[in-house]
Amino acid sequence: MKIANEVVEASKKGLGYDLYKALFLNYGKRGEKAYFYLSQNRIKKYRDFFVVVGRNEYIVDEFFCSCPDFQLKLKGQKPCAHILAVEVAKLIKRYDEINAYYTDYQKP
Repeated sequence: MKIANEVVEASKKGLGYDLYKALFLNYGKRGEKAYFYLSQNRIKKYRDFFVVVGRNEYIVDEFFCSCPDFQLKLKGQKPCAHILAVEVAKLIKRYDEINAYYTDYQKP
């Protein structure tokens, strides 16, 4: 699974209308949500995972997400908004880097 070429090309211009448009045209509301996460700096890169902070915190690792949308509705066949946000964040280097393991923050 990879993200659309139009999104990759638009990301070269940074966070702006072109990127919003490419995300929305290729992924609809999920693309719009991904842009929101990017613009609100809600992507965190821990040593072990990326985490997108939304209503809850969702773990993103490669092309897997812990959110119900990805697992139940999309059945792992298409990227959810969290995966899109992380993949674009990697391209434009827009994430908070936390020098710790996310699993260290989890309650037992």
